Amino acid sequence: MSRASSSSCSRLVAATRAAATAASSSSSSSSSSSSSLRGSPLRQQPGSDAGAAAATAGRFAYGFVDRANEMLRATTSKFKKWHGNLSRSLGTQTPSTTTSGSCIKDAPVKGKIELPESADVVIIGGGVAGCSALYHLAKRGVRAVLLERAQLTSGTTWHTAGMCWSLRPCETEIGLLRSTQRLAQELQEQLEEGESSGWSRNGGLFIAHSEQRMDEYRRLVDIGKVFGVGARIIDSLAAKELFPLLDERAFLGAIHSPKDGLLEPAQMVSALVKLSKRRGAEVFEDCPVTRILMDEKMFGARHVTGVETEHGVIRTDKVLNACGAWSKKLAKSMKLDIPLTPMKHAYVVTEALAGDAVRGCPNIRDHDYSIYIKVQGDSLHIGGYEANPIILRCVPKDFKFGLYDLDWNVFNAHLESMVSLVPELGRTGIKSTVCGPESFTPDHKPIMGEDPRCSGFFYSCGYNSAGMMLSGGCGEEIAEWIVNGRPKAHMFFYDIRRFTPEQTKDMVWANERSHEAYVKNYSIVFPHDQPLAGRNFQTSPFHELLMKSGAVMEERQGWERPGWYLSDESTAPVPAYDYYGSYGTTRHQGNRYIDLLAQDHTFDFPPHFANIREEALACRNNAALFDLSYFGKFYLCGPDAQKAADYLFTAKTDSDIDKTVYTTMLNAKGGTEADCTITWILPGSSSVVDPIFKGKALYIVSAGLSSYHTWAHIRRVIAEKGFNVSLSDATNQMGVLSLQGQNSQKILQNIVNEDLFADDFPFSTSKLMKANGRKVRLFRISFVGELGYELHVPLESCERVYRGIMEYGKRWRLKLAGYRALYSLSCEKGYHLWNSDLRSDDSPLEANLGFTCRKDGKYLGSQAVEELRKSGVKKRLVTLHVKHQVPMWGLETVYRDGEIVGYLRRAEYAHYFGYSIGHAYIKHPRGEVVTKEFLEAGNYEVEIKGKLFPADMYLKSPFDPQNKRLLNVYHEFYDNN
Repeated sequence: MSRASSSSCSRLVAATRAAATAASSSSSSSSSSSSSLRGSPLRQQPGSDAGAAAATAGRFAYGFVDRANEMLRATTSKFKKWHGNLSRSLGTQTPSTTTSGSCIKDAPVKGKIELPESADVVIIGGGVAGCSALYHLAKRGVRAVLLERAQLTSGTTWHTAGMCWSLRPCETEIGLLRSTQRLAQELQEQLEEGESSGWSRNGGLFIAHSEQRMDEYRRLVDIGKVFGVGARIIDSLAAKELFPLLDERAFLGAIHSPKDGLLEPAQMVSALVKLSKRRGAEVFEDCPVTRILMDEKMFGARHVTGVETEHGVIRTDKVLNACGAWSKKLAKSMKLDIPLTPMKHAYVVTEALAGDAVRGCPNIRDHDYSIYIKVQGDSLHIGGYEANPIILRCVPKDFKFGLYDLDWNVFNAHLESMVSLVPELGRTGIKSTVCGPESFTPDHKPIMGEDPRCSGFFYSCGYNSAGMMLSGGCGEEIAEWIVNGRPKAHMFFYDIRRFTPEQTKDMVWANERSHEAYVKNYSIVFPHDQPLAGRNFQTSPFHELLMKSGAVMEERQGWERPGWYLSDESTAPVPAYDYYGSYGTTRHQGNRYIDLLAQDHTFDFPPHFANIREEALACRNNAALFDLSYFGKFYLCGPDAQKAADYLFTAKTDSDIDKTVYTTMLNAKGGTEADCTITWILPGSSSVVDPIFKGKALYIVSAGLSSYHTWAHIRRVIAEKGFNVSLSDATNQMGVLSLQGQNSQKILQNIVNEDLFADDFPFSTSKLMKANGRKVRLFRISFVGELGYELHVPLESCERVYRGIMEYGKRWRLKLAGYRALYSLSCEKGYHLWNSDLRSDDSPLEANLGFTCRKDGKYLGSQAVEELRKSGVKKRLVTLHVKHQVPMWGLETVYRDGEIVGYLRRAEYAHYFGYSIGHAYIKHPRGEVVTKEFLEAGNYEVEIKGKLFPADMYLKSPFDPQNKRLLNVYHEFYDNN
C-alpha cells in the first residue's frame, strides 16, 4: 500500500533543502542570509559547547594557515582572505560522522509500514539512481517498489554538485548523458505549473593548459558532432567572454559545450518519484532491508526470491541494489563481493561574488588543474580530485543527510589552481564546505547489470561522483536490463561482468585501482595508457620468460599480457603501486616501465612505433610468436551438449570432430554478446587438453577481455533453458602460444611428432599431438590472416614447449610479438574485435558476419536476425583507409559526401599498407536502409583532430581477400601483389 504522493514529496523537498542549506548558495539567496552563515559553524553538534567548538575551529584554521604558508610560500598573500574565512566555515561533526570506518546499527523502527506482498522488482536505495530506475520501470508497466532505509536522497544524492556535461571520451557515455538531459526535459513536460525537474542549462567550459590537452579536446569535439552535442573549440579570450572572471593568460584554450547544465538533486528526485507513483510505483521510506531471500539453482548459482524488511517480506524475483556507498555492504550480506570503495569527496562554496559576476556563466572543468567549478547563482561551488583522497572502510548505516568536516590537508592541493584560473577567488571568502562519502570503482565506471553469481540481483551503483549526470541514461538502461534481460546500449564498460570473481573479492586490488582511477579522473585519456595500480594480479605461465625477453606489459581484466617488446636486451618490470607518493609512500623515480608508459602519453606515433612495426612485419613476412594465454577456454559437455550448442551459437554446430568453427552468440534482440571458436572433441586421457567425459564435448575459446562475460552468458542461457550439461572453465589451467606467419609451419614441424604438411590437417581443424615431447592441443587457425597455429599447453609443459619453439625459431628469425602488433594485423585483415567493432548492440548482419548465422533451426536471437535479413540493415561495418602518415585511434568522425554518417569504432596503423586504417559502422543520413550501392557510391572523409582526410572505403579488407595466406598459398599472393 502506498502513501500519499504529495506528503512524501513535500517531506523530501523540505528535508533535503534543510540539510543542504549550508551547502548551496541559490540564486535567490539574500545578502542577509549569506552574512548570517559567515560567523557560524557549518554544522553544530547538539548540546556541544559553542566556545569549545569555536576554539577547535580556530586551532584547525591556525594549523591550516601554517600548512598553507609552508605549501604555497610566495603565493600565500593571494589567499589571505581565504585563510581568514576558513575559520568561519569549520564546525564540529554530527554524531553520524564521528567514525570514518565503523558501521553503526540501524535506528529503531519508527512505526509499522504496510508493504505489498509481492512486486515485479524491488529497488533498494532512494537516491537518484534508484529513483531513476523506478521511473523507467514504471514507464514500462512494471510493478516496482522502492525501499529506502531513511529518507529519499539522504545518502549521497542530496549533497551532489549536480553538474551535467555532454561530452565524454566514450560514445556510450555521450549517449547516456544525452538521455539524462532528455529525461529532465521529459519530466518537466509532465509536471504541473510551478514544479521543476531541477534542470537548468547554462553551458560548460573545458579548460586546457597544453597543446596535448587541446588535441584531446579536438577529438572530443569531433565525436560530439556525431551525436549533435554542438561543442566547439575556442581560444582563451572567447572563454573569458563567456566567464569574465577567468584569467585568459592562465590557459591555452577551451571547449564550449552550450548544452551542458545543472540538475538540482531534490527537485529531480521529487519529480521522478511523483511521476513514478502516477504509474503505480510504490515508495517506502524508513524501511531498511534486513535480508535478501534466495534459492539455490543449477551450477550452485542462486536466485532471488524476496526481500525481508523490519516491516515484512516482499516476494520478488528481481532486486536492484542502488544503495550508493552502502551497495557493497548489501552485496556482502549475500556473500557477494563488488569492487566498490567509499571515499570522501569535497567541494567548497564561495561567498557571493559582487555584481552578477558569475550569474548565468557556464560551469567549468579544468582537467589539467583537476578542478571543477559549478555556478550556483552568485556563488561558485569548487571541487576536484586529489592524489590523497581519504579512503573509508565503510560508511555508517545511519549516516543520513550527513557530512564530514573538510580535511584541508587534502583539499589544499586545489587552492593555488583555483586562484590561478579565477584570480578573484583570492579575494573571495568561503561560505561553507561540503564533504561527503561517494562510492568509487577500479575503473571510475559505475557497476551495473545482473550479478552472474545470483540471478535476479542487479546493480546500479558506484557512480564515482557522476550519479546525477548519468542517472537518466543509466536508469533507462538498467530498466531494459531488468525487463528484457539485456540493455539497449552496449554497456560492457559498466557491466559487473567486466570484473572477474577474483577481482571483485580482492579488496587490496580494488582499493589500489580505485585510488588511481580517482587520482587520474581528469587525466588525458590516451589510447594506450595503462594503470600502475593492481598490476601483476594474474600472469600467464610464460610471463617470466617473456619479461626476460623484453616484454613491455599491458593489463586486461587483471591479466598481464605483452603489449610490445624492447629491441635491446633490457627489461621493464611493472613496479609495485606507489599511490603517487601519498599516504607516506615514496613516489617511484626513474622507473623504466613508468618512463616507457609515458612515451605512450601522446596522440602521435610513440617512440616505440618502430618496435611494433617490426613485430607486425615479421608476422607478415616471416614468423611471429604471440602469448594468448588469457583467452577464455571452456568445456561444455553432457547429455544436452548438442542441444545447448544449437541454441547458444549462431553457426552450424553439428560439425565434425576436431573441426573448428568461428561463431557468434547473441542476445534476444540479435545483438552480439560474444564471438568465439568452438570445436567438438572426443573423450581423452585426463589431461586438461584431453579431458575425460562421456560422449563428446565442445571446446570453446573466447577473447580474453570478454572471457568472463562469455562464461557468464553461457551459464545464464543454460540455466534459463534447463539444459542438462556441465560447463568447466579451464582458462587458468593452460597456456596458449600462437605461432603465425609463412614460416610457422617450418618452425613447428621441428618439435611436433606428426606431419604438419599432410593434407589431413587443413585450416580450421584441431589435433592432439606432442610438442617438444609434451602433449598439446594444436589448432591450425589464425587471428591475423596468416598461416598459423595455436598450441594449447598444460601449465606444467609451458616452459618446455616455449623453449622448443624459440630454439628452432632462431633459424627462421622468429620474433616475439605483442598485442599492439596483433591488433594492427587483425584490423588490417578485417577481423573483428569484440567490444570495439563488434558489440552487444551490433547484429552479425550489420558486422558482415551473416555467414556465421545459419538459416535453419532456432538459436537465441535467430528471430531478430531473420527479421533483419528481410528488412535490411540500417548500419553496416566498413573498412576505411586513410593514405596519409597520420595516426588514428578510434572515435574519429566519418563523412560521406560531406554528411556525417558514423565514426571509427576501431583504428590502427596498418604496417603492411603503410598508413592508418579504421572500422566504422556507416548509417544513412536519413535513416534509410544501408545498401551496398549506397556505400559504394559515396566519397568518404575522416576527421582527425579537426582536419579532414580523404578515405578509401572497402566492404571487405583488401588484404588477401581470397584468404590464400591462410591456406599457405604465398607464391600466388606475391605474384598478384
